[in-house]
Amino acid sequence: MGSDAEHKNEIDPAAVLKATVYVSDSLKQTRRLGELHHAIAAGLVSESASFPELGAIVSGKAAGRRSRKAITLCDLTGTGVQDTAIATLAHRRAVLAGVGQAIETTKASGD
Repeated sequence: MGSDAEHKNEIDPAAVLKATVYVSDSLKQTRRLGELHHAIAAGLVSESASFPELGAIVSGKAAGRRSRKAITLCDLTGTGVQDTAIATLAHRRAVLAGVGQAIETTKASGD
């Protein structure tokens, strides 16, 4: 989940406080556009609060969820680099596993 504009809000800002782990794709970006933005605006979270970013958790530089009962709130506002890396990895794994289906697209007239 995650908004991609300042005015969008997908969850109650208090949910950030209820999460055991809050993770963003880009902390700078979620402070401006994401659900974190709304929690800060509501006075529930400090502007200077520090949370791990998805890349740091995936690379093992930061801890993520520590138990099966932990509540993780992942606020993904969309970063082109991460989206491309995820798509590339998914494609590579599908090719190696011999699964999936190629879909051919054609350019629409007038494009």
